[in-house]
Amino acid sequence: MDEKKTSEQLEGLSGQLMELFVANLLTKHNVDISNAKKRMTDEQREHLKGTVEKLKEQVEDFLETKTVIKKTETEANVVGQAESPLRKAFMERRKKKENEKPN
Repeated sequence: MDEKKTSEQLEGLSGQLMELFVANLLTKHNVDISNAKKRMTDEQREHLKGTVEKLKEQVEDFLETKTVIKKTETEANVVGQAESPLRKAFMERRKKKENEKPN
């Protein structure tokens, strides 16, 4: 349920940002929106709708991938997997430096 709510919030936010960017771009180039809509052909509209749908799918896939990665990371932490050797070496080096500092 939480993931669905987050997904809906992100979708709403991305929609707002897209509207803002488009409005800014049209204003910058002095484009009359109603006139531009009239000049757009049906083929251009369909192409634009297809592009938007593809982008939505890509965003949803990306969000799902991030959710799966996040779940995997939390499951790995719950299982109590050992630290990576690189992280362990880094932490040991940090402790040595802290111990060597004069007080």
